[in-house]
Amino acid sequence: MTDCRVYWGSHGCRFNRGHDEPHECDCCTCPEGHHDGITAPYLVDDDEVICVAKPPYYSEHTKFYGEDA
Repeated sequence: MTDCRVYWGSHGCRFNRGHDEPHECDCCTCPEGHHDGITAPYLVDDDEVICVAKPPYYSEHTKFYGEDA
């Protein structure tokens, strides 16, 4: 299988096509257990960048695009 072809912004999903779990980019640098879907839109990495690698992404209104979206 190839990588899932779903994107949000410049981020792409790291899982294989047809996966069951939510889309996730491998760029998450949140401390273990901190990307929980509640505080995630407000978590920032060392460069003060908001983590959008997994739910809730940019927000609940994130638009996905790509062949598998």
